Amino acid sequence: MWILILLFGLSCVVIGWTCFGYYIYLRFQSLLRPREKEPVDCADLPLVSVIVPCYNEKAEIVAKYINLREQDYPKARLEIVFADGGSTDGTAELIAAQAQDDPTVRVVACPEKGKINQLNHVLPQLRGSIVVNTDVDGQMESDTISALVREFYRDESVGVVGAYTYPAKPLEVDRCYWAGQNRGRLLESDVHASSIVIAVCYAFRRELIPSFPPDVVADDIYVAFEANTRGLRTVYCRDAVVAEVRGPGTTEQFFAHKFRKSNAFLREALRFLYRVPDMPKGWKMIYCTKVAQLLLLPWAGVWALLLGASLLTLGRYDVVLMGMAFLLLLLILTSATLRRIPLPEGGGDSDFLTMLVTYVYSNLLLLATGLSYPFYRQTSSYAKVGHKPQ
Repeated sequence: MWILILLFGLSCVVIGWTCFGYYIYLRFQSLLRPREKEPVDCADLPLVSVIVPCYNEKAEIVAKYINLREQDYPKARLEIVFADGGSTDGTAELIAAQAQDDPTVRVVACPEKGKINQLNHVLPQLRGSIVVNTDVDGQMESDTISALVREFYRDESVGVVGAYTYPAKPLEVDRCYWAGQNRGRLLESDVHASSIVIAVCYAFRRELIPSFPPDVVADDIYVAFEANTRGLRTVYCRDAVVAEVRGPGTTEQFFAHKFRKSNAFLREALRFLYRVPDMPKGWKMIYCTKVAQLLLLPWAGVWALLLGASLLTLGRYDVVLMGMAFLLLLLILTSATLRRIPLPEGGGDSDFLTMLVTYVYSNLLLLATGLSYPFYRQTSSYAKVGHKPQ
């Protein structure tokens, strides 16, 4: 029986750390560090190259162009490149006509579609020392680019800066999911480095990535992992705020979208597994925890249920109750901890039932990701939410 008790206890510990204790630890560490940011004098502003990968985006491309032109960053220090992947709906022609009198804007026809192919085609052509990569469906606040640039000036060790991203019109479960994920990224960033940025909008030092490996499926994950593994920092910036205007409209779309992202995260994370010995200490802890969340957490939940049921049949109610009480206490502490972290867009709190449903959905997604990983393959050319497959 002691083997059952030991395995049940180990399952509870895995769940306790990956799901709850990790965030409590980060919050405690963040409270020990100064939170006020020093003012930054960006007298000599760098040239910033903005890449907008696009493919059949006719409905939203003009709004993206207007959004970029409304940025408060000096126009003379901006280079904007729309990297078109062979659109068939007139996207390239529309944006070329819209920006024909704008010398800062170029439309580049890429020979291959797929975001990574498009990025790699235009990266060698850029002149800026800082590259901002932003999707068409990201509506940036007017000071977003300026806020991204300030983070590089504030700390020379910063290699990547992600704009704080939130869904404009989400499903309730998606809103809860984003709030939890965003609070986790903010905590990671405050303590050491954010594990990822969001593809909707992020910036990186030009010398960090001359080009992406062609088999990368998620540039936002790869760029953060590459910077953090090299000993640089990835910052998830509260001051650079972007609304993602396109998102899942149904529960089915929610599952499909999050499954693809979860698979991409695991695929990019395992790419760096062999580099664990050389990772900085703080990033090594974050990296190992993120991998454990993807590979161990869902199975720990399954084993905890099976082992708990076995112990109940053997009359060891005390062990099961102690394990459940331990996890319940961590759940309460984690919920209270995360709720104290304000989000730039406001709100972010959901009722208990929504949080419970989101937690169950999240674990189902992780379980599906782990089971399907050896068989499911994707590329950087994929069906956007609400779009036909590319």
